Amino acid sequence: MTCSLTREMISNAGVPRVREWNRETRGPNGSSRRSALAFALACAVSAVLLAAPAARADGMPSGAVYTNSLGMVFVRIEPGEFTMGRPRQEAKNGKQDWDGSEQPPHKVTITRPFYICADLVKHENYQHYQPRYFDRSVSIGWKQHPAVNVTWDEARAFCEWLSRKDGTPCRLPTEAEWEYACKLDQKQKPRRLRDMCGLMEQWCLDWYGPYVADDQIDPSGYITGTHRVVRGGSRLTGVESARPGKRAGFLPADFYRGLGFRVVIGPPPNAPSLSLPVPLNQKDVSQERFDWKSAAVDPQKPFCKGPDVFMKIPPGSNGPLYPGHNHYPSITWCPNGDLLAVWYSDPGPLHTAERGIRLNVAASRLARGFDEWQEASEFWVGAGRNDHAPALWTDPDTGRIYHFQGCGSYPPQHHQVLALRTSDDSGATWTPPVIINNFRTMWNPHVALKTREGHIVLTSDYNSGGPVYGCIILSKDGGITWHAPRGLIIGQHPGIVQLGDGRLMAVGRDNWRNNHDECKGFGLPISTSSDWGETWEYRREPSLGGGIINGQRPVLITLREGAILYVGFTQRRCGQDKLNGIEVTDMEGKKRMVYGMFSALSFDDGKTWTHHKLLSLSGEHRTYDGGGNTGEFVSDATFSEPAGYIQAVQTPDGMIHLVSSRLHYQFNFAWLKQPTVALIDYGKKESKKD
Repeated sequence: MTCSLTREMISNAGVPRVREWNRETRGPNGSSRRSALAFALACAVSAVLLAAPAARADGMPSGAVYTNSLGMVFVRIEPGEFTMGRPRQEAKNGKQDWDGSEQPPHKVTITRPFYICADLVKHENYQHYQPRYFDRSVSIGWKQHPAVNVTWDEARAFCEWLSRKDGTPCRLPTEAEWEYACKLDQKQKPRRLRDMCGLMEQWCLDWYGPYVADDQIDPSGYITGTHRVVRGGSRLTGVESARPGKRAGFLPADFYRGLGFRVVIGPPPNAPSLSLPVPLNQKDVSQERFDWKSAAVDPQKPFCKGPDVFMKIPPGSNGPLYPGHNHYPSITWCPNGDLLAVWYSDPGPLHTAERGIRLNVAASRLARGFDEWQEASEFWVGAGRNDHAPALWTDPDTGRIYHFQGCGSYPPQHHQVLALRTSDDSGATWTPPVIINNFRTMWNPHVALKTREGHIVLTSDYNSGGPVYGCIILSKDGGITWHAPRGLIIGQHPGIVQLGDGRLMAVGRDNWRNNHDECKGFGLPISTSSDWGETWEYRREPSLGGGIINGQRPVLITLREGAILYVGFTQRRCGQDKLNGIEVTDMEGKKRMVYGMFSALSFDDGKTWTHHKLLSLSGEHRTYDGGGNTGEFVSDATFSEPAGYIQAVQTPDGMIHLVSSRLHYQFNFAWLKQPTVALIDYGKKESKKD
């Protein structure tokens, strides 16, 4: 049936102002007279709060307090020094209260006085600069509320406008100035700065980057980066972020209702002097173009290798990468012959897990000619964000690598925009990220393909409630502009292919919801679209099992040999419930049930599926750590990996590289067509652990 279901249908899932001193009082005869006391107080308040002191030659005010032409009160901060960052702290009560972003601690000296706004910039302040500001604001339009939904560039532009208006050097605070002023004010009684921590996050001037151990004088951070520093935390990010020293980053072109800013009046900061360290996955990347096809193995000879570990994070890592929970991998090939894999890393279930704000993206490279993957290194550090999922894809025509990234604002993962950056040098460098869809929803990009028409199609999650859906976003101009069609795919983490007649076909994880209102019955849900995702038709395919459930993710790709490859799982709950198997014919011609990760091929555009095969690379008993949500499992001639967030890519040499939550499998088309390994009695042999 043709479904008219649309995203909109599913998604419908301060400080008081100074009063004017002009109140009149009535005399005994009813005549009006101004109170002498009120008049005297008016003069005093006007002198202190409303009259701007004479500016110095450099435009700096004088005095302990300054009020500008918009009524914004600024407090003078004198020079001094303080310790920025804090030492590593051990876990307490099973929870880690550190994340590595505040190490190492170092001394910072502020040598020049500056003024910082006592309050966040308010709606009424910002409206003087941008009268139509309320058109985009989603918060209640009270004039005294902080101005939110403002990008870094817009906040900076407001400061520049204010500088011209008042003749004072206005700008955003540096990260060091913000923390210094906050800590200094905490010692004041009463405090002079309001809502520094816990109400709204606040933009800072600096690019985000790791601390350095050297003492710093008037630091201004890094020369470039991907995220700007924000400080202070918000009610949306939680109490963990509401500390003077807590650091976070945010894409400068992004905005949300928990992020505002305050203004500093001060001399221009020092020019940024720090360069971001180059992570291991971007170091010494060969720029020699590799002839993939010349290295291909005999396509008629079955080949398999692995599984090998590709996620390697030291046990004591404190951030930005964590050993606790590593998940949602993506893999692609590079023009220089390397493989590149990315995934997200967070502290794991003892802390915030994937629902929290400590989640960054790691990467590893398998360099051409090497047998082992590199140690993991940082790939995308949003710092204090739930940037939940990355996806890599290489354009087969140009060799350009695309990195799609969901970018969160506050936990959980339903408040993301979708960003894109690209690399033309095998991942050695990347373009600055660009937001390609700023509708804040559950952007968990998964896989991309290039259609015969030259369109780039990317799949993504859409929601996390029940029933769950996926969606696509596509570009018809090589990634310059993007359009999100209205239709929805049944199931999360959808794989996608283009059929011979031009239609799109997708499969996703529906959590074995066989009574789904849009597609009832037993079998894997398959969605097809003939209008580029505006509408979808649904059906069930029993020959591919009952579906995909939590902790699992399917693969659906078109191979160079013309067949469509599906990889999924037979088991309903990672081996915890009664086993659900699938029947195969093994190398001895025997039909039997197997359990776990399996593959199937279609040679007629998904109408029928054959060559069902257990994805166990050996019949010998072996124990593996599957990582992620998989954990330890045994693989042999009957059982394979029971669950995993799998993804696969076929490189130009014809090899298929499949990654699960921790392991890397390699095989070719000839091996896929070969029957499952025969059942042999290994019972007397010890199980090997890899």
